[in-house]
Amino acid sequence: MDRDEGLIRFLRERTGECLRGVGRYDADGYEVLYVRPGLERETLDSEVERMVTHLRSESRPREVRSFPYGDLDGTVRSFEEAVVMHFPLTQERGVVVTLEPDVARQLTTFMRECIERL
Repeated sequence: MDRDEGLIRFLRERTGECLRGVGRYDADGYEVLYVRPGLERETLDSEVERMVTHLRSESRPREVRSFPYGDLDGTVRSFEEAVVMHFPLTQERGVVVTLEPDVARQLTTFMRECIERL
């Protein structure tokens, strides 16, 4: 089993139907590795392309210079309709995982409670 299959199997075991999609990118482009049945592939492709364009700028060296906490492991973005996890592997390679918000219920609830107080 290769790494991509192992990652997808792990994510499906841990998150079940909450896994929306998984993609990998490098300097030359991106590849959608998994799409949950029922999601429109064309919609996901356009979403991934926009996300990858944005996330490429999130390189480890730049983030490490900006935050004094050691190496960047990844980022988590919480939206109403999805949670996006980004794992920058090198300056030009990374993995993007999209999940249903319920996967991070404690985090998203906590964030919404903070927002209510802002």
